Parts: sequence; C-alpha cells; structure tokens
Amino acid sequence: MRLLDLEISQDILLVQQGKDEVRDRLIKRYFPFILKVTARTCKRFVRVGEDEEISVALIAFNEALDKYNTKRNSSFFLFAETVIRRRIIDYFRKTQQGVQDLPWSSLIHDGEEEDAEVRLDKLTWKEATERYYEKEVTEIRREEIREYSGKLKEFGIEFQDLVKVSPKHRDARMTAYRVARLICEKESYRLFLQRTKTLPLKELETEVVVSRKTLERQRKYIIALAVIIMGKFYYLQDYLDSMKG
Repeated sequence: MRLLDLEISQDILLVQQGKDEVRDRLIKRYFPFILKVTARTCKRFVRVGEDEEISVALIAFNEALDKYNTKRNSSFFLFAETVIRRRIIDYFRKTQQGVQDLPWSSLIHDGEEEDAEVRLDKLTWKEATERYYEKEVTEIRREEIREYSGKLKEFGIEFQDLVKVSPKHRDARMTAYRVARLICEKESYRLFLQRTKTLPLKELETEVVVSRKTLERQRKYIIALAVIIMGKFYYLQDYLDSMKG
C-alpha cells in the first residue's frame, strides 16, 4: 500500500466514525482528483457548476469514503476511481447520454446536416475544449506548486534551491526518496522534522546506508521530498512515482 493511501486511511476511519469536518477536508483536498476522474470518464472537459457529472462524482467519492475497507491492502484511490466511474456510467444510462464527446448535437440547428464543414467545426470544438481542460489542469498544478513553495519556506528552503541541490544521478534521487519516506513513516523522525525543521541526522546515519556527509549535502532535497509526502500534494506525487523503482 502506498504511503499516500496509508495516510488517507487514517482520515477515512475518522470519516466512518462520523467526523464530517474530516470528510469536508478530504473532499476539498482531493477535488482535483475527482475532477480528473470525471473528465476522463466523460472524455471531455467538465465545468464546475454546469456539469451534473461532477455532482454525481462527488456523491460517488462520498460513497467511496463510507464503503472503503481500510483493513484491505488495496489503494483507496483505485477504489474511489472505480466507484466514480461506475456511478457516472450509471448516470449516463439513466439519462441516455453518451460518454464520447461534448453534446455537439445541441449546437446544430434542427434539420442541419453534419456536412464536412460541420465535422471540421466539431473537431475544432473538441480540440478547443481539450486545450481549455489542459489550461485548467495547469492552473491547478500552479496552485499546488504555490502551496508547496510556501510550505518549503517554513523549512528555510526556496523552491529555486531544489534545482541546485537535486542529485544528478537517478540512483542518488531514489536513495534520497527512500530516506524521505523513512522519515515520514517513522513517527519520531517525522515529529523531529516538523518540530526542528531539520533532519534527525544522528538517528538516520545508523539506519540508512548513506553517509552523514551525503545526508547533510542532500538535506534540502530530502526535506523537500518529505514535504510532498506529508503534505499529500496530489500532482507532485506523480514526480515521486518515478523514484520508487
């Protein structure tokens, strides 16, 4: 089970115990995930406040929170994605909608034939909506990076510092990731990092196959990785996936 799933499992238990404030926090945190699954299922861009499919997806995400079995060694996000997809497909069946394209038919007047010009316009419309969706996703990513940058400053790290301190070799980056993950998984290390804003070097050098000198040299980079893991940054998690080997 991924660390992200382990962390959310603790919150899900609170949700299932009736903690509505935790439920609201999870919905807000993972709303980009809900939108992403909705758009992929609909195969088109979806707009908040306009597309009913988003409401269906939110209800499905709530259902996933209620029904997920935290004792199973499986990903909550895979489970939630499955529930969201099924509920949206059920919605399409009930409303006799398709999932292929935007409702182009509503843009064509009665009796108008879909000639070559119309088909070209349809293709242009589809490309335009895809570009708009990518623009929205880009903005969400930017917002997440802004939030991440602010969090790094709490540890005395500037976002641009990461370009300088990032290890050049993949093996070194993977090793740094394993150290960051160890810090997040071990409560005493995690609390030490959060309290002192630095690494528990003395303890780490007895537990990892990395010299203290290397740990000190990669301090900012390791902390930056740990901040991503602890902060549950959804899009930045994609960056970490490449380090898991």
